[in-house]
Amino acid sequence: PITQYESLAEIKEFDDISVLLDTFYRTRDMHERMRQKSADLVKLLNNNIERVSKKLGILNKTLADSENKDKYKIYGDLLMANLYNIKNGQSSVEVIDYYKEDSPTVKIPLSPQLSPSQNAQKYYKRYNKAKNAEIEAAKQIENAKNDLEYLESTLAAIETSDTESDLNAIRAELIAEGYLNRKFNPKKQKQNASKPMHFVSSDGFDIYVGKNNTQNDYLTLKFANSSDLWFHTKNIHGSHTIIKLGLDKDVPKTTITEAAELAAYYSKGRDSSQVPVDFTQIKNVKKPNGAKPGMVIYDYYNTIYVTPKELKNE
Repeated sequence: PITQYESLAEIKEFDDISVLLDTFYRTRDMHERMRQKSADLVKLLNNNIERVSKKLGILNKTLADSENKDKYKIYGDLLMANLYNIKNGQSSVEVIDYYKEDSPTVKIPLSPQLSPSQNAQKYYKRYNKAKNAEIEAAKQIENAKNDLEYLESTLAAIETSDTESDLNAIRAELIAEGYLNRKFNPKKQKQNASKPMHFVSSDGFDIYVGKNNTQNDYLTLKFANSSDLWFHTKNIHGSHTIIKLGLDKDVPKTTITEAAELAAYYSKGRDSSQVPVDFTQIKNVKKPNGAKPGMVIYDYYNTIYVTPKELKNE
């Protein structure tokens, strides 16, 4: 028995060394084939993730720079209040800052080639420009974060894909979202479309797991009923997981644990232990207007910590 890895390793026992070797090399070859077939998608997503991350850095700097915008308005106000004390050609002026307690003096830089009034207007323009930049940067930051969330979740879906049809579904999704400009055969795609994974818990409950963002949306927004249970790893990219309740609304703790283990297994936390998984009723899961595939928000949830584990598929 191999015990030094504790819960971080999944141990499988074989009665025959030949079966063990066949299983090992078959699995390794499958992973290698999937790696080769998904290489272009992984490269595409990583390039876009890098681009969006750089954009976020620039936007955050713009937001930080705009924090001083109020100073420009104050400078403009103080210059307008002291026009009679400022002479043309000055490079700076010291005035009383009425906006601060005890009214200290403040030194305001000036452009000598501008009149006192024009210097004041210059500061007002800087204020308005910084204010508008702050509003636009905040809006773009929100959009960039959503893009980054989507790209990273799609990358996670590729990493847990097991078949070529899984990759084709992701490829079609990226085309639909405008990340890939490539023609494909819709009829062939529909015929070979992958479906959400179906498992049966040890208590007999049906559990479904999405393989990509499109399937996640389908499971959560169309397939599941309002009282069905929804699972997702907490702050970790992964699949939406659903327990279909049917007529039996009393879900045993064993089934909840198994669904959480599946959600953790089909996530970026697959190789970790004690992965936090949130779960709630479907009625508490909402998709914001304009959100990308697979992106939802939820509340009124519980959190369970599990070690990722896969159930035997139906």
